[in-house]
Amino acid sequence: MDSLIDDEKLLIAEKALAEGVPFGSYEHISTQLINQYLPLLSTIAETTPGARALIDSIAAADDKLKGLILTDALVRRTIEDGVCLLMLGRDAIGYQEFNELLSSAAECARSDRTSLLGKAAGCGRIGGAYRGYVWTDTAVDSVGARRFKTQCLERLPGFRIEQPKEEELRNISEGAKIVNRLLPELGRSALSHTFMVVLATTAAQFGSLTVPGLPGTIFLSPRVLTTPVRAGEAILHESMHLKFMDVDYTEHLFSSGFRPQLSPKITPPWHNARDKQEWPLDRLLTAMHVYTALAVFYGRMERAANTSDGADRAEYPADTAMKYQRAIDRAYFLANKSREYSEVFSGAGMAFIEWIAQILKELDSRSFRVELTGKSV
Repeated sequence: MDSLIDDEKLLIAEKALAEGVPFGSYEHISTQLINQYLPLLSTIAETTPGARALIDSIAAADDKLKGLILTDALVRRTIEDGVCLLMLGRDAIGYQEFNELLSSAAECARSDRTSLLGKAAGCGRIGGAYRGYVWTDTAVDSVGARRFKTQCLERLPGFRIEQPKEEELRNISEGAKIVNRLLPELGRSALSHTFMVVLATTAAQFGSLTVPGLPGTIFLSPRVLTTPVRAGEAILHESMHLKFMDVDYTEHLFSSGFRPQLSPKITPPWHNARDKQEWPLDRLLTAMHVYTALAVFYGRMERAANTSDGADRAEYPADTAMKYQRAIDRAYFLANKSREYSEVFSGAGMAFIEWIAQILKELDSRSFRVELTGKSV
């Protein structure tokens, strides 16, 4: 076993990523989200009966139900679209549909103690210790399901939402269990940000992704659902992107006026000329966050592969030690590169960078590296 992979250091890094305040703890982040969405609801409730009904349902709800209502991916998107419509005059959603969606969310909370998207769509559960859903019925035609599918496909032209096969559903569930087994604290914290898992296909190859403007939603392709380990890695990866989106939403990591399309662009050195990508600085931060979490995931997997019996060892890939070190190297590079653009970040953004850098230093105290090779994870 690679002596550099120290279990105590992995534990410290996991706890920081899972429980640190303000950037790690799901409980803290979700409270901040609720505190931002409630005033938005109150503003639009003056002219929207559905918003008023939802506020009344929230007022009667316990903390668990309140969190479920206001972290529902479709409710969040609907509230934001309603603010754009009513306060900014943008044609983000029709008023009738907007009112109907929020009225439905209120009814779901009042009558079924559930969320709008979970009730409106044909969904199964991720399984295990996680609350999230998997979209399982592409034919369902409720107002909530129609709106959610429209929002997904408008942001992903050329994509199709697919109905998962039994093996794919099983690998999603088993993959989530692997994450929970290897990262009991970080897995729970990260996957709490994932409200909906969607199986999608497109002509162009992709593995997994998240989309700005669609909180709480991850898209997986069939190619990452061939084994539980691949599924678990993809779910953790994308859940950390969602976690970053929520951190940015609540903590405002960038200077006022930041726009990704106007940001300085960085091509990471592990991208060769053929697959060159120019990353805006928000992508540097979210990738740094993901690579740090993946380092802990790979480190735990490598330890498990070397301490388990033969059957369990065969479950894990043979290259986890290499992936562990590569993830640390890349996160280090992105942290150092981000520091060069301090004017782009808010005080919270610089604190986030230094928080990640400290986690990396404690995980692997060797000096920061800049010579990186190999293809992206």
